[in-house]
Amino acid sequence: MKAYSKLLLHAAKYPHCAVNGVLLAEDSKSSKEKKQIRFVDCIPLFHLSLSLAPMLEAALLQIDSYCKSKGFVIGGYYQANEHLSDNQINNVAKHIGRKIQEYYPEACVFMIDNNRINPMSVNEVYRVYTLKESGFKEAEKRQTVDENTLQTAAVLLEKEQYRHIVDFDNHLDDVSKDWRNTKINEIIESCL
Repeated sequence: MKAYSKLLLHAAKYPHCAVNGVLLAEDSKSSKEKKQIRFVDCIPLFHLSLSLAPMLEAALLQIDSYCKSKGFVIGGYYQANEHLSDNQINNVAKHIGRKIQEYYPEACVFMIDNNRINPMSVNEVYRVYTLKESGFKEAEKRQTVDENTLQTAAVLLEKEQYRHIVDFDNHLDDVSKDWRNTKINEIIESCL
C-alpha cells in the first residue's frame, strides 16, 4: 500500500515535471523458485533532473544502506514523464532499470500514465516493463494492486497529501526533510 500510494503522491505533487523513484521489495534470497516480488515501500528520487549521475548515485547509496538495515532490496524503478501524453519507457528509465536489474534480476520498471493520476482513478496508474533478452517489454496485464490500496490512494489524493511527500531533490535542498517520508507512512498506515 505504501509503495503504490507514495508513487502516486509523488507524481501528483509535480504534475508539471518528470518524476522518478525506486520501489523497495522484501528480500527473499532464500527462495530458489522464481520470486514473486512484494513491494513494500517507495522512495521518491527526483523531480528536477532525473538523470544527474552524482545525485542519483548518492541517493542510491543511502537507499541501499537503508534497505540493508530493513531487510529490503531495490526491486523496481518508476518514472512519470514530463508531458501529459508521454507514457513511453525512455532511455533514462531503461538505463536505471538495467542497473537495478543487475543487482535484483526480478526488478521491473513502472511507467506512470499521467492521464490516470486523479482521485477518481479505479485502475493502476502505471504500466509494468520487465527486461528480456531483447530489451524492455511490457509485462502481461494483471492486477497488481488490490482494491483497498486503490481506494486508500484515492483518499490520499483527494485530501492533497501529496503536498507532504519529500523526494531527494527536496532533501538535498533542506536536509531536515526526511526522504523516507515517515510522516506520510504514518498517514498511510492509519488508513489501514
